[in-house]
Amino acid sequence: MNWAKEVTGVVMTGVVRAPHGMRRFTMGREFDVSGVSGTGIVLEGVQFSAGVVVIHWLTPPPRGSISVFETLEQFLSIHVVPHPGNRAVLVFDDGEEMGSSEVMTLRS
Repeated sequence: MNWAKEVTGVVMTGVVRAPHGMRRFTMGREFDVSGVSGTGIVLEGVQFSAGVVVIHWLTPPPRGSISVFETLEQFLSIHVVPHPGNRAVLVFDDGEEMGSSEVMTLRS
């Protein structure tokens, strides 16, 4: 399917674009040292192909909150690395899991 032609009637050639594609993930944790977001699945997120990460905290209800980070590492360094006792695990839609031990290696 030529999306550009079907939508606009014009075929785009020679246009330079950013990479495309994204990875969805959720983050669960066993503990919540801050007492704010709770345990279990606490957020859902997406990592865009350019590296930007958008997360949706599932608290406070009813809508939660949205945060944007330049990279996955930036998000992890702010919300995961400082709280190793939470035992957080990111699970990506392709089945990859990033547990506490993998996240902690980002410190170095």
